[in-house]
Amino acid sequence: MGVLVYGAGGVGLYLAARLASAGEPVTVKGRPATVRAAAGGGVEIRNENNTEVVSNVEFVDDLAGRRFDFAIVATKSWQVEEAAAEIAPALEPGGRVLTTQNGVDAPARAAAHVPSDAVYGGTVVVIVRRVAPLAVRLVGSEARVVLGSLRHSEPDAAGLRLVEVLRRAGVDARWTEDVRTALWRKLALIASYGGVGALADAPVGRTRSVRPTRDLVERAMREVIAVGNRSGARLGEDDLAEILDVYEHGFAPETTASLQRDLRAGRPSELADQSGAVVRHATALGIPVPVHELIWATQLPRELAAREERSDVGPGPVVEP
Repeated sequence: MGVLVYGAGGVGLYLAARLASAGEPVTVKGRPATVRAAAGGGVEIRNENNTEVVSNVEFVDDLAGRRFDFAIVATKSWQVEEAAAEIAPALEPGGRVLTTQNGVDAPARAAAHVPSDAVYGGTVVVIVRRVAPLAVRLVGSEARVVLGSLRHSEPDAAGLRLVEVLRRAGVDARWTEDVRTALWRKLALIASYGGVGALADAPVGRTRSVRPTRDLVERAMREVIAVGNRSGARLGEDDLAEILDVYEHGFAPETTASLQRDLRAGRPSELADQSGAVVRHATALGIPVPVHELIWATQLPRELAAREERSDVGPGPVVEP
C-alpha cells in the first residue's frame, strides 16, 4: 500500500515519519526546497527525552506518474482544493483521501476534485511544530485521529484498513459514525480559545485565569455548537463540558493556537476557516454569533496584510466570511 502525505508542515512530517517507522511506503509531497533538504537526511521527531530519525520517507515535488492507495492532506485549510486537484489523478482505483484540517469545510473542498465517496473527514489532535526543514518537535502524547465519511456512517474496507495502518504507526486512530459532529466539536474548541487568544494576545493560561476572557471563550464555544447543530451535528451540554475541560485543564499554561501564532508572526492563518467559517455558516442560517463576528472583524486586517506580503499564497477565502 502506498501512502501520500501532501504537505510537509509539522503534522505532515510527523504522520509521514510515524507511518514510515511502521513499515509503510510513504511519500511526502513538499516544496522544492523541502525535497532538496531531504537529500541530506531523514525526518526527525524530537521530544523532551530524545530524537528519533526516520530515513525511509520519500520526498517529491511532483506527483506525475505516481499512484497511491491513500492520500493524507496535511496542508493549511485554504490549500485543500489545490491539493485535491493534484491528488485526484494520482489515486489508485478505490483510493481514499483523508482531510486533517481545522474547520468543517475541508471534506467538501476535497470532494470538488475527488469523488465524495472517496473522501474521509478527519480531526487530528497533536501538538507538533516544525522546527527545521525536516524536523518536528512533539509536545505531549502521540496523535489522536478520528475519521469518518460524510456520506456513510459505517466504515468501508478502505476505512478500516486506514485505521489499522494508523494504529500500527502508533497513532490513536478510530472511525466515527458521525464525523460531522467530530469536526464541529473540534472547531468549537480551536476557533474559540484560539480566536479569543488572538483577541487578547495571550496564551491559554492567561485567558482561562481571567474570568471575562474565560467566559468569552465559553460563549464562543456555545456559538459554534449552536451553528453546528443547525448544520447537522449533534452536540449537547455534555460535549460543551468536555470541550471546556480540555481548555481549562488539558493545555499547558503557555499554549497558544496556531491561529494566534500565525497572526502574531504576520503569516497567513486559518482565520477564514475558523471564526470566519462560523460567521459564514451562521449568516446562512440566521444565527447570531457576536463573539466570532468580533474575532473575524478585528483579525481580518492582520490576515489581509499577511497575505499581501505573500505572493505565493493569494487571498484565499478571506474577504467574504
